[in-house]
Amino acid sequence: MLKGYLFYIQNILQIVTFKKFRGWARKKTGRFALWCYKTFGGSITLQEDGFIRSIGLGVDGSLSFSLVEDNVGIYYDATTPSKLENILNSYDFTADKELMADAKRAMVYMLEHNISKYNSTAFVDKHIVEKYELNAVQKRVLLIAQTAGDASLEYGMLSSFSTDDMLNTAISENPDAKIYLKIHPDVLSGKKKSDIDIGEAKKHCTIIEEDLNPLSLLKYFDKVYTKTSGMGFEALLVGCECVCFGMPFYAGWGVTIDKSVCLRRQTQRSVEEVFAAAYILYTRYYNPYEKRDCDIFEVMQEIVKRRDI
Repeated sequence: MLKGYLFYIQNILQIVTFKKFRGWARKKTGRFALWCYKTFGGSITLQEDGFIRSIGLGVDGSLSFSLVEDNVGIYYDATTPSKLENILNSYDFTADKELMADAKRAMVYMLEHNISKYNSTAFVDKHIVEKYELNAVQKRVLLIAQTAGDASLEYGMLSSFSTDDMLNTAISENPDAKIYLKIHPDVLSGKKKSDIDIGEAKKHCTIIEEDLNPLSLLKYFDKVYTKTSGMGFEALLVGCECVCFGMPFYAGWGVTIDKSVCLRRQTQRSVEEVFAAAYILYTRYYNPYEKRDCDIFEVMQEIVKRRDI
């Protein structure tokens, strides 16, 4: 992956050579690459972390296992089309039996081993279950907090909804449920601020203060509410209902309860098809320890092997 200043140098050189512009999604390098492309023509490729990124947090410098490259837009920007959105609108998943078999096998392995975007956090254990009463008969609903300034919030078609709207809706739609709030790991690590006022949320929710593996936690919930978090898709993988206030990559295809509408997304897709599109067709995988390109299965196996070292 190129460093920021190298993107600028490369794109300036591309103005007078091949006009193949590249940048990091909606960050400054991506915006500069897009300006070059619109001004000088040629081609554009925007990059972003994949959905299974690393063992530790990216902000801590953990080596990355995956990358998406998009020549249309970027998956978290619902205000414009993206390569992923185009795949989901047009790909014939029924005809590609090998792809769907791989997707189902990958999903089974992911759920069995609790593979998430980041993979260094603890699994839910007996102590956590008891502390938060996760085995109680009462229905449990989870609100997923994100980080303040997250690009997916800016581009996720959220203009008509606030955090209070999400919280109040979760309470009103689930009067017999216990409401929980999961804080983003970058907030727990002190690297970033939360998009939700945690102090205010404590008046209405049980705050999960530990940094826990998302899939191992989601298995204890019936329903989740999110703006645009990727954890909402992981909730679908474990069988939760998922209510989206924004338009993340997995919303608008009939697998979520959507509070926003994206008119470009009119095709109905299954969770397996969304997974196949996002995690396999759209994402490139690389083993940073063996220094070679690989597939999703090698990445997950490498994570399982190394995350407890």
